[in-house]
Amino acid sequence: MQANMQDAARLHYRSSPHLTDPDHVIDFPSLEDAVAFAMTQNPGNRELAWADTASGRKLRPSEIAALWELRRQ
Repeated sequence: MQANMQDAARLHYRSSPHLTDPDHVIDFPSLEDAVAFAMTQNPGNRELAWADTASGRKLRPSEIAALWELRRQ
């Protein structure tokens, strides 16, 4: 997985993989910040955090979790 952790990112909290409520979008100055937020916070009890990277890539919850684990190595 290749992603620039310093590029801006946007988190979408979803109740299913296909539904995004515009009120449930959070912008971050870096993907690193977005990943940390997704792995440590649960706003509104939403379970699924997806991320859009500055390059246009969509990261699934499992990819966000993998990035979180990589930062610890």
